[in-house]
Amino acid sequence: MRIATASMFNQLNRSFHNNLRTLSRWTNMLATGKKINKPSDDVTGMMRSMDYRVSINELQQHKENINEAESNLSFADTAMSSMEDVLSRARELALQAANGTQTQQSRASIAKEIGSLRDEVFRLSGSSFKNRHIFSGFKTDTSPFGSGPGFNYQGDSGEIKVVIDGNTTMAINIPGDQVFSVGGTTHMETLDILYNDLMANNQTGIENAITDIDSAFDQVANVRADIGARLNRLDNLKSSIENRDYTLKGFLSETVDTDIAEAVTEISKTEVALESLRQSGADILSRSLLNFLR
Repeated sequence: MRIATASMFNQLNRSFHNNLRTLSRWTNMLATGKKINKPSDDVTGMMRSMDYRVSINELQQHKENINEAESNLSFADTAMSSMEDVLSRARELALQAANGTQTQQSRASIAKEIGSLRDEVFRLSGSSFKNRHIFSGFKTDTSPFGSGPGFNYQGDSGEIKVVIDGNTTMAINIPGDQVFSVGGTTHMETLDILYNDLMANNQTGIENAITDIDSAFDQVANVRADIGARLNRLDNLKSSIENRDYTLKGFLSETVDTDIAEAVTEISKTEVALESLRQSGADILSRSLLNFLR
């Protein structure tokens, strides 16, 4: 009888401690909001959560790179938009000056505005974003073009690329020699030549300038089209990355986060079990004591 009672007591004691450990685990999960607080809680889940976190961090870096690319390209596009305005005005003035009724004095007056437009193109070519010249290739600390009359390109043809998805990269800049020159002649030089032809009352030179300005405008328009295509691609990719990020975070949450409702239920069940064990233990001890008194 004593052996049976001792065996029952030991079993109750083991059950009591097992339930205490279970209660402690669920209480800790409820307090931390995490069901994996140390590797031994779920080795497989811990490894899976690490994989999810690595993927999420990669996507976060890609999103930051995309934002950086969008900022740089949008800034460049703004400069190109201003360039189109300048070249449109220059063409308008060139057409006006090409009219045979213009006098040397009137053309000299037009030349003054052409000179201002030339200087504006030069200013735009030196545009900086975050203290870096955006049209100098890799040489971001160098002004892309020297001053007239040659306006020689001082940058290089380097394309600054960032990773936007997996192993896919995108250039976030456009070297100035691809933007501000056609056939080796810079747009500033084109306007400078027009300026000199206006001052010299050179009818043929003024007429030739119209064609050169058209070529410059086409060059800028092509650059803007390329920038627009890159921005569209970035916008689409951003949506894709956001979706993947949301999905991975959902998987991570399912793996490591505590199900509050489940935790509360399990705690309640464990507390009921502990109370039952307490009552059973009290009953066994009472019967053991009666046996002893007999």
